Amino acid sequence: MPTALAPRLRRSVVVAAVAALALALLLTTGHRGTSDRAARTTPAAAAVGTYTPVTGAIFNRPVGTAAEQRRIFTHVNRTIDSAPAGSTIRIAVFSFSEKVTADKLLAAKRRGVNVQLVFDDHTISSQMKRLRASLGKNPAARSFVVYCHLSCRGSGGNMHDKIFTFSKAGSAENITMIGSNNMTAYNATRQWSDIYTIANDPAMYFTVSGVFDQLKTDRARSRSYYQADINGYEAQFYPYAGATQYVDPLYLALSKVACTGAAPGTGVNGQTLVRLSQHAWNGNRGIYLARKVAELQSQGCVVQVVYGVGVGTTVRSILGKAGVQLRANTKRGIRTHQKILTVSGVYDGRPDAQVVFTGSSNWSDGALKRDETVLRITDPAAYAQYAANFEDIWNNG
Repeated sequence: MPTALAPRLRRSVVVAAVAALALALLLTTGHRGTSDRAARTTPAAAAVGTYTPVTGAIFNRPVGTAAEQRRIFTHVNRTIDSAPAGSTIRIAVFSFSEKVTADKLLAAKRRGVNVQLVFDDHTISSQMKRLRASLGKNPAARSFVVYCHLSCRGSGGNMHDKIFTFSKAGSAENITMIGSNNMTAYNATRQWSDIYTIANDPAMYFTVSGVFDQLKTDRARSRSYYQADINGYEAQFYPYAGATQYVDPLYLALSKVACTGAAPGTGVNGQTLVRLSQHAWNGNRGIYLARKVAELQSQGCVVQVVYGVGVGTTVRSILGKAGVQLRANTKRGIRTHQKILTVSGVYDGRPDAQVVFTGSSNWSDGALKRDETVLRITDPAAYAQYAANFEDIWNNG
């Protein structure tokens, strides 16, 4: 069963230290030999930028302009540019081939930033090789590139995370980004993706950094799944190999949805609104999650699904027969890569809930074997961002 950290941790340096200690005890891991504030000299030619990331969602728009397609890349790259000497950048991403980002990471290293990268080894791009040649491959060093074979923290699957942390950038500190985006041109131009940034939250930052410290060792853990309740967010960290339907965190989340009694300003005419933008939804796990979503439709929820290339025929059949509104992307060669569930209405006993689940995890058997992160956000402002993005995909995708 999942293990929860201390709930509702307060946003303070003291609480962050407590969270970090709790995580260290839980995961038997810790930070080694790297100070995020080590004194360094910044070369005059490598002036640090002033971009300050803020809490909230950013989406690319593959049907839009080049700038819209690269919105997520621009956000990540500007944050890299604004990391000062002595700070630390940590990135774990499934696919990486973006030269501009590689250039910026190497420039950050030259100006004294600790640059720590974990990639899956399913495809080793020229930019991954280039970064490793410069940063080295020693995970105990200040800067490095590690290739994980299969999942880093499990014994199967892949390293499928898309997590980015920055100890400082601009005037923000303790920055965490979690999403569905790979750092590839294909992701920017052919796939709808998202990234959610949490700034100035040391508890979340140190929790995710603790996960990164496990990823970089590329060693299977006996307790690889856990979830943490942090400052109103819930973060789920996989693998969760062997999980069955009734302990599956996503099935349990769907089980908290009630379909009638939505408060004014949420849902649709008193009915709870459930929306999914899902890249891959298949296998036995996909089928039992589809049956649960179909059940919500039959109970009176309004359910809308945008699906991508990895949604199985059985899943589509279950949803379609239940009357779920289904839509594939309409632009040739462009599909959703998101792994998003949103709920507006009754959730976990609250009639006015506005909840977002996002991250890297598909609704498939394989996802339970992979390094994945799922983030639950319970914030009306974040919900509004994801609702607007869903409607853009629904109407224009």
